[in-house]
Formats: sequence, C-alpha cells, structure tokens
Amino acid sequence: MPSHAATRLASFVALAVVLAVAAGCGSATAPSPTQLSDTFTGTLQPLGTDFKTFTIVYSQASSDLSVTIDSLKTVANSTPVTGITIGIGFGAVSGSTCTLQIQTPTAALGTELFAPNGASAGTYCVQIFDCPTGTASCSSMLTEPVTYSMTVKHF
Repeated sequence: MPSHAATRLASFVALAVVLAVAAGCGSATAPSPTQLSDTFTGTLQPLGTDFKTFTIVYSQASSDLSVTIDSLKTVANSTPVTGITIGIGFGAVSGSTCTLQIQTPTAALGTELFAPNGASAGTYCVQIFDCPTGTASCSSMLTEPVTYSMTVKHF
C-alpha cells in the first residue's frame, strides 16, 4: 500500500501534467502578420530582364504576395513611359537567374498583381521583363532603356 506522501505526490504530478496539457491546448493565437513593402529600382533594357530578391519571414500561414510596377522612365531624359504593358513575375533564384513560377507578360503600370495562392516563408525573386524568357518572335514594348520602380507587398 503506497504511503500518504506518495499518493499526494502522484496526485500533484497528475495535476501538473493535466495543467501542462491544458495550457498547450489553450487559446494561444498566432501572431498577427505585419504587411511589409519592398521597393525595388533598376534599369531594364529593350528585350531584357532584371530581378530582385526578397524574403518572406511570416511562417504562421501563407503570406499574401503582390507586386505593383510604380513607374518606368527613359534613361536618357527621365521621361515617364506610359500606355504600355510590361512583363512581371515571381519565382525562385536559381544560380544567377530568377526562375519564374508565376508570370504575366502584360502588366499595366500602377496595377497591383497578386500571386493567386500567396507564398510561404522563404526567399523569392520578382522579375520585370520586356519579353518573356524563351518566347520566340517577341515584340519589344520598349524602344530604349528605362529605369523602373516596383513595390512588392507581403507579410
């Protein structure tokens, strides 16, 4: 027959285990995501591509992911380029290239484009291009080099 002290100790341990399990299953909530904006600038040549990398750190769920091409200006005299569409896409860096997983060759300036399923935590690239890589008989939308500004939003 166990002693009174052993019975009390066993009851105490059982209660501690129940409380620990209850605390683990409690109403703990994931931290609210904070939206981040990364603004990238660079130069794009006719029939060229340029990409930038960014990191999504929010790991509680899939992050919303979008890009907006804010401006295109001629390199020669900083004249705004308007009335055209340009290519944009998201992907993963592979060596010295951005391997696109989501892309559109006809993004209108100032329009926010969303990745349909968002993205999980990790490092990604966003690429701007005048013609999709590997496209035959592509007609350039650019007549001269331009500087660009684009904003990527994510959590």
